[in-house]
Amino acid sequence: MQRIHFFCILFMLVILMPLTGDMAEERSIPILYTTDLYHPPDDPDDHFDLATLFAMPEFDILAVVIDRGERGAERPGIIPLKQLMHMTGREIPFAYGLIDNLISTEDTAGSQIEMNQTGVRLILDSLENATRPVTIFTTGSLRDVAVAYNRTPELFHEKVSRLYINAGHSSGREEWNVKLDPRAYVCMMRSRLPIYWVPCFGDKGYSSFWKFKQSQILDHCSLALQNYVVYALTKEKPELHDPIPALSLPISDETKEKIWNLERSMWCTAAFLHAAGRTNPTFTFKKMPVQIDDEGVTHITTEEKGISIHTIYREDVDAYSRSMRESLRRLLMHLKTVQE
Repeated sequence: MQRIHFFCILFMLVILMPLTGDMAEERSIPILYTTDLYHPPDDPDDHFDLATLFAMPEFDILAVVIDRGERGAERPGIIPLKQLMHMTGREIPFAYGLIDNLISTEDTAGSQIEMNQTGVRLILDSLENATRPVTIFTTGSLRDVAVAYNRTPELFHEKVSRLYINAGHSSGREEWNVKLDPRAYVCMMRSRLPIYWVPCFGDKGYSSFWKFKQSQILDHCSLALQNYVVYALTKEKPELHDPIPALSLPISDETKEKIWNLERSMWCTAAFLHAAGRTNPTFTFKKMPVQIDDEGVTHITTEEKGISIHTIYREDVDAYSRSMRESLRRLLMHLKTVQE
């Protein structure tokens, strides 16, 4: 039994190694990312997710749309995005999302003010200009994606190869991301696009939740990436501390004692691995019948009714959590910065 465990771990370490050079280019996957990323943050899991996106050489990041809504209207996460672009020497198109929720599942947001529509336009422009099938990866609400879809559904069906929906509860209870805009969630879950559903919570293994102690990841990161997390969690004000020079500052033992010992809840890591084509034996996506009502309440059912959707499944929660922690550690440890 010990030998089997050893070879399983060895296999996982090999397949989770980041791709480099020509191999990364050959497997480049166009990806469009929407995120409820704020500064100061509500929950810095979004900061770790954004760093994960930048750390994966398989991804050609077409655009980032910051999902705002009322909670993020005055604090869109442009600071962490610019910090990562500076660290990695990359320039990624980005835009801010809509403020108001959809008034129906068919809403095209024509009544919302023009200056708030840049995220929708960036989604549509990115799809129109794409020469290869695009993966859309959503965290937070699906507000901007749903409006873009309602305007030109045929474009989505032509250009989108996968839509990862990181939201919902697989066993019928409330979930935060769904509550951000229930109609947008229902719209996209019923869209008949190639959906890969990543419910945040749920019973019987249909959930993506895991957590880690931040020292388990940050101890292995570059100083710049450590400062990226510190800047977020200390809720620094950019007018007092410039976010770019802050990336190279020394970090005090007192700050490390406070931040390194925090526990962080996560939901998206497995979906990133899957979207990149990285095999991982601790989870899979099963095509399951999913019932969804008009309020966004979802249930996986064994009955042959509802919508058939690829849904994340992990059988051994402990093995899954260990694997996600190791995957994230290796990814962020290997994040290439311009200083290297």
